[in-house]
Amino acid sequence: MKQQLITALFTLGLVIWTGAAQAVDCAAVRERFQCDASTKYPLHLSFDDGPAQQTTDVLKVLKKEKIPATFFAIARKVDCPEIAKRCQAEQHDSNVCIQRMTECKQRRKILRQIKQAGHMIGSHSYAHLHYSQVDAAARRADFKRSRQVLSPYFTTKIPLFRLPYGDGWFNRAERPEILKDLQALGFRHIAWAFSAFDWNKDNQRGDKILANVLSEVCKRKQGGIVLFHDGVEEQLHEGRLFTTTHLQDWVPSMRCVVDFKPLSFFEH
Repeated sequence: MKQQLITALFTLGLVIWTGAAQAVDCAAVRERFQCDASTKYPLHLSFDDGPAQQTTDVLKVLKKEKIPATFFAIARKVDCPEIAKRCQAEQHDSNVCIQRMTECKQRRKILRQIKQAGHMIGSHSYAHLHYSQVDAAARRADFKRSRQVLSPYFTTKIPLFRLPYGDGWFNRAERPEILKDLQALGFRHIAWAFSAFDWNKDNQRGDKILANVLSEVCKRKQGGIVLFHDGVEEQLHEGRLFTTTHLQDWVPSMRCVVDFKPLSFFEH
């Protein structure tokens, strides 16, 4: 019995020591990014270019950390009838088409999981294009098709939309017709205040992505919506692996500086 007690105490001590070793030194984080010691800035996480197979990894982190988020989905990734039609037209082996349909159904399931978890879902259009460079009829057709495909997954009465590349938002003064097309179809555009620049391979090492976010938040002394990516625009099923793998590592340091908020905190 005495030996069992000693073993139990040793195990408990090891767990406590391990937890302490993994704890984040918030004072060091704030000093590194020159953050105000007494302020936490409101921040909302948003993810573009999914859904992807690895989006489920993001959902696990969000659940564990109790963080609300918004996902902007590319509609063609869950347009299963069109994927099947295209695969057959390309005369692929039947096994290839079966696999593509299986993956499409998995991505639809992931969208349902996002919705069931209480996160927001919006459209990232049908395809990931620079819509200022697309003729008006094709642009409106893509916007409309994205609404049709994603309608079962939208989480707001007025569906949310984020333009790929922000093209049509950042240049809205020069190209106001793009936002007008969205409004005519009943969408509400959601932009972002900060970007993690996690799509850039130069940032996919160490904690450069974390630094991109916190340095800007502390420099501007304000919060907002931050742009991450769970998917890759040109890939149907594989996600943004560096982000989906390391998000859990970044959250504790982010909490030293930010207070995670739902989208409604910024967009009413």
